[in-house]
Amino acid sequence: MRQQFAKTVYDTLSSDSSAAILIGDISHYLLRETEEDFPNRFYNMGICEQSMVGMAAGLSIGGIRPIVHTITPFCVERAFEQIKIDVSYQNLPVSIVTVGASFDYASLGCTHHCYEDIALMRTLPNVQVFVPGSSKEFDNLFKESWKQKTPNYFKLTTKEHSLGDVSGGIGGLVHIKKSNSHRTVIVCGHLVDDVLESGIDCNVLYTASMTGLSEDSLETLSKNVGRETHLYVVEENSVVGGLGDAILESISCNNFHMPARFKRLGIPVKWLTNYGKASEHREALGLTPKGIREAIDV
Repeated sequence: MRQQFAKTVYDTLSSDSSAAILIGDISHYLLRETEEDFPNRFYNMGICEQSMVGMAAGLSIGGIRPIVHTITPFCVERAFEQIKIDVSYQNLPVSIVTVGASFDYASLGCTHHCYEDIALMRTLPNVQVFVPGSSKEFDNLFKESWKQKTPNYFKLTTKEHSLGDVSGGIGGLVHIKKSNSHRTVIVCGHLVDDVLESGIDCNVLYTASMTGLSEDSLETLSKNVGRETHLYVVEENSVVGGLGDAILESISCNNFHMPARFKRLGIPVKWLTNYGKASEHREALGLTPKGIREAIDV
């Protein structure tokens, strides 16, 4: 997905003379072509994430369209006040694209984890929040949101699903698998593959949008959630404030029938203190086909 990010950035700077990119001293090799061809619109801000977001806001006020790029915890958590006041409050068209989300940098320990980013970013008015599950989804969602000139946040992960672009665009909630079962699973990101591989008889809905479903998507939600439904939400985000809460808000605010059973499968509120691989954390948390099947197939 990072390779697609580099290509998307290059294409954006090529087609829009107002576009610029600010990085936090990462992705030098991937962005080398962008830096060479657009040196006056490429800013390496170093390890100064708060200043980077503030500068992006200032550039935006001056007519520049900034793309901010760095590692998730050092952007969202360290520079949250600047994102809140400088970008969200002023409703500026700044696009923030982070990598190393959740525990992609598990080998560096929990200082480099960030699975609370979706919960934090969803609290901010005006900001559209996305968790694309594939390179194609990221590219299409980025270009669609770029036209809207809104503040945007993209959480990129190392692992991708195998389905291409199934996001349904901004605000999309797509029916991936249909079943007569009373069970419905809503999933975001690459974990859709794990849900499908689990072999559970259930309806599967997929989204990449964490803030606001379209009218068509709300209709899809209402048709798949009812008094008899056992609803499960699967995500590689914190269970507090993530997709599960977003779905519950959509059900409640639109007066849909609450499901008979509701369960979040995600990252609990705890420190993941072990080092190792992201796949090992997923295994321990049950975010695998086997773990998902055991949690749902009851």
